[in-house]
Amino acid sequence: MSPEHAQLVGRVRSSAAALAAAVRRVPAGKEMQTPAPGDWSVQETLVHARNVVMLVLGLRIRRLLYETAPVFADYDDGPVRRANLQEPEPVNEVLDMIVAEHEQIARLLRALPDADWQRAGHHPERGAMSIESLARWAADHAEEHAAQIAATTGRL
Repeated sequence: MSPEHAQLVGRVRSSAAALAAAVRRVPAGKEMQTPAPGDWSVQETLVHARNVVMLVLGLRIRRLLYETAPVFADYDDGPVRRANLQEPEPVNEVLDMIVAEHEQIARLLRALPDADWQRAGHHPERGAMSIESLARWAADHAEEHAAQIAATTGRL
C-alpha cells in the first residue's frame, strides 16, 4: 500500500476517534441542547454523521469493491435525520456505530491494492466517485463534525 493510501486509512480511523473525543467533552445531559435557534445539537450532528457514513460512504465503498462502475442513488439526509430524531437513540450507541463503521471501512481498505483505489462509480449530480475520494470524504466528514461538536459544546 502506498504511503498516501496508508495515511488515508489512518485518517479514516483517527477521524472517528476525534469525533469520539469531542463527544466525551459534551456536558452530561446537554446532547439534545442547541446553542442557538437553527443550530444542530450534538445528537443531531451525530445522527447525521452516522447516517452519512453508514448509508452513503460505507455502502458506496463496498459496492465499488464488488461492482463495476455502479450508479449511486442520491441521498437526502434531511428526511432520514428528522425521522431518526423522532425517538432519539442514546448518543453513545450512535457514536459506537460511527466508530465501528469507520473501523470497518479502514479494514476493507488496508488490504486494497493501490490500483483498486481508483475504482469508481457515478453519481447523477456529483459525477465520478472513487474509493479513494469516498474514503477521503469519510475522514473529512468526521473531522468536520468533530470540530462542529467541539464548537457546539463551547457555546452550550
